[in-house]
Amino acid sequence: MWINITKEIFEKAEFKSLNFLYQILSWYPSDSSSRYSIVVDTNKIERTENFIKLLSIEKNLKEFLDIELTNFVTNNSNISYKIGYENKQDNFNVEEAIIFFNQPVSIILENNKNDSQFILAIFKYFGNKDKFSEYIKNGWITFENAGGCSNIANFVEGFLTKFNSIAEKNNKKVSDYFRGFVIIDSDKEFEKQASKHTSLINKLQLLGIDTNVHILEKRMMENYLPKEVFENLYTQNTIQNNSELKNWLDVYLNLTDCKQFDFLNITDGFPPKKAKFNNNGSRKSVHSEILNLFSLSESDLNFKKLDNGFKFKGFDKLGNLKSDGSFKEVFPNLFKKPIVSKQTLESRDGNGELQKIANKISNLI
Repeated sequence: MWINITKEIFEKAEFKSLNFLYQILSWYPSDSSSRYSIVVDTNKIERTENFIKLLSIEKNLKEFLDIELTNFVTNNSNISYKIGYENKQDNFNVEEAIIFFNQPVSIILENNKNDSQFILAIFKYFGNKDKFSEYIKNGWITFENAGGCSNIANFVEGFLTKFNSIAEKNNKKVSDYFRGFVIIDSDKEFEKQASKHTSLINKLQLLGIDTNVHILEKRMMENYLPKEVFENLYTQNTIQNNSELKNWLDVYLNLTDCKQFDFLNITDGFPPKKAKFNNNGSRKSVHSEILNLFSLSESDLNFKKLDNGFKFKGFDKLGNLKSDGSFKEVFPNLFKKPIVSKQTLESRDGNGELQKIANKISNLI
């Protein structure tokens, strides 16, 4: 990410603030690589008082900035942000820049404990793995827990309040200082189902961050777990000896339409999640589009097997099935299995969505 510090900053800015900003932009751990790249033409600022003061502290400042400028020109790079003295919509002043560039990139998830492993798999196979690893290690990328889909708008609104003062002072929107990305499960039960998040997206639009939001195309993150992982689980003796898990996998692994894998509720079966039966013991009706997608009726044996959900709770150290926990807690670790690769994820993805997510987050760092 290339950041241009304009000539006017060196001519007019308070030195203490400029020095602090420079430390933010140039510092990185000794065993790491730089977070930011700085564009400054030293020929234009070398006689300014601020530059001379900085040079007394940073002896190699001019050499460093000249190398940066050469790299910028040689690589035909683009400026991502400009730091200027005037208060304009297309740049940050020094105070704004300190606040903005000193914060991490926040990946806001419905549940950061469970969902972060999915995002880490995207980083590993679809982005610059080493760069993402460095950013996470250094705290430059953080996973935020929104506390469920229904609380995302409240979480974001609260998150943005920290920028109220700086936004008011500079006559800007608080969202101008938001440095994050929101990922939301679609929760769709079939492809053409109307969005369940219209109200949420409207709220995020009002907050001004809707361009930094991605709603998954499939039902939820579990639906991106490669089929090969389930095939591997099926070969385990303990699962072969568990009729409930084996019966579910028998049906799941024989599904033929990729959309069936995309929209099946793996953990809970068909809707509703709870109280599926009427008082007379009959199964509550399921939307015809869901039944058509799976070519099933509510009385079919395969419907009943899938409707039970996959109640896999992991293995203990001896390879025996655990009786406590839940698939929601176990499934994230399945993304770390050796059988998961870019190829298997791309096969389950189908249309490059995971690469798009990696690219969007890469643009923020």
